[in-house]
Order: sequence, then structure tokens, then C-alpha cells
Amino acid sequence: MQCNTPVASEVLNVVLAANIAPDRQDDTQLLQAINTLIANGGSGGNGGNGGGSGAEIGSVTAFAMPTPPEGWLVCDGSAVSRTDYADLYAVIGTVWGHGDQIATFNLPDLRGEFVRGLDAGRGVDADRVFASAQGDMFKQHGHTSYYCSTHTGVSIGGTWRSNYAEEPGGIYADKVTEGEFVTDSLDVSAGFETRPRNVAMTYAIKAFYPVA
Repeated sequence: MQCNTPVASEVLNVVLAANIAPDRQDDTQLLQAINTLIANGGSGGNGGNGGGSGAEIGSVTAFAMPTPPEGWLVCDGSAVSRTDYADLYAVIGTVWGHGDQIATFNLPDLRGEFVRGLDAGRGVDADRVFASAQGDMFKQHGHTSYYCSTHTGVSIGGTWRSNYAEEPGGIYADKVTEGEFVTDSLDVSAGFETRPRNVAMTYAIKAFYPVA
């Protein structure tokens, strides 16, 4: 469809963005297009690539509030209806769980989880399958500490120290009379898991487009 003025061209672009077939006889199409774009987060009737309400069905976003907006479901592993969420089911199927194997399927469960990009042959996280979970791990390494009876500048009094450990009164000499591998930890941040600094947010999956 050709337009004779910039205004007509702009109106046409809005109508097309809402996935509405242009009709010169229908003078309500601009209003329809605006309502459609608002309802779908400005992305048209088929969604879009943004992270807002117009995101693609099946996309996952971290939200800065506990409850996601309409159109999103919290990624908590719930079993949901294959009929009520037919669009989502068509996209992710039973990758995250078969539900009751008849009428439901499972959402991803990302509560308390870190998400890692699929390796896909790169070799950094080899042999991973899409949607597979991975347990925690601490990279193999070693620590060796010694009981030093020969020292310079301070009295260590039988305390466990590492060679060359700096102290206010001097530096322990590189001479050891007795050595033993130490396995216990004195780290004040030690706990029940290995983790980086992090912030807790709500992961949700785009499940449907709200109706205007």
C-alpha cells in the first residue's frame, strides 16, 4: 500500500507493527493498532524481543519484584495446563518435566539457581545437555602448611603457619623441621556451599500475551 503523505506513512507503520492487515475502508485501524501494541508491550501481536510484557513466549527474565506482571509465570517448577498455556507448551514442551503426562507440563524451576549458558560444543562446560542441572563443585587444588620451629623476629609458640607468612614482627624463615598437610579451614566465610556474591531476584517465563 502506497502512502501520499508522511502522516499516512507513519499511521501505516503503526498498523503493520500491530500485525493488522491495512484496510482503507476501516477508519478504526490506528486505534486497534495502538491498543494491540499497548497490550503486548509495544511489540505487536506476535510479541517481540524485549524483556517486558511483549517478550517472546518461552523467554525467561529476572524481575526486580517478587511477583511478575501479567503474562508471566514464576519459574518454580509448577505443573501447568497444556491447554491453558498452549502457546508456551508449543514452545518448551516437556523439556522441564512431563507434568501428569496427560494434561500438564512443568515450568523450569530456577528458585535458588544460577543460570549457565549452554556450552553447545565450546568445551568450557563440556558434555552438557540443554536443561540439565549441575551440582556444586570446588576446583581441585592443594594447600600445604607447616609447623615451623625456626623463625625470624617473632615467637610462633607452636602455631600452624605457612612458609614466608608475613607477621608484624618479621617473616618466618624458609626452614621447616616438621610438616603436615592441613585439611581444616579457618575462613570466616566458610559455609555449606560454594558461591559467588549474588542478588536474589524472581525468574519468570513469558507464558501468554495479556488481552487488552
